[in-house]
This record gives sequence, structure tokens and C-alpha cells, in this order.
Amino acid sequence: MTRPRDLGLLTLRLPVGAYVSILHRITGVLLLGVVGAALVVLRASLQGAAAFEGVARGLRGPWGHALGPVAVWIVAQHLYGGVRHLALDADWGFGRDRERASAIAVLVLAAATALGTVFLWP
Repeated sequence: MTRPRDLGLLTLRLPVGAYVSILHRITGVLLLGVVGAALVVLRASLQGAAAFEGVARGLRGPWGHALGPVAVWIVAQHLYGGVRHLALDADWGFGRDRERASAIAVLVLAAATALGTVFLWP
């Protein structure tokens, strides 16, 4: 008798909807860090005028330009993925073609939102 072969996660070919679902879970966890960081930044900015200027300078600096769009992508990916999940729960958009199209739309909209942030970041 032969033992079953371990396929491994990297050899499986999942549909795009599965990747969007996995990203929704991952971005949900990452969102906790984004919200925590946003609260820390908000608290620091409310300490006075000098502290506000320091926070604003930091957000306009290289770290702000790098982490800001990433944070916006995390929020957008989670938001659009959540709307997709709610629509599927309400029986909207079922069918292989519609589910695939909505999953691709989530990925494209989240990327477009993050790229828009890159160009609009102060």
C-alpha cells in the first residue's frame, strides 16, 4: 500500500475567489495593526501644535509615502472583499463567471484605490 502524497499548498490551483477570500482574512488581521497605528498617530497629533506638525512631517516623509498607501490598500481590500462576501451571502452574483468577475473586480478596485493614494498623498 502506498502512502498518500502531500500535495502542498503551493501546488494547488485555487480559483481567484479563493485568493480574495484568503486576502480578506489576512487583511482583517492586518487591519488591527492599521487601526492601532492610526490611533497612536491621532493621539500624538492631538498633543499640541508642535506635535501635530511633527506627525504631519512624518506622514509627508518617506515612511508616510511607503506605509500610507499600504494601509489604504489593506482597508480597501478588506472593505471591497467584505462587500463581495455580503453580496454572495445575499445570493447576488452566484455562478462561476459572476463570482470570478466579482473577485477580479475586488482586486482591481483595491489596487486602484491604493494607486490613487500614491498620487494623492501629500
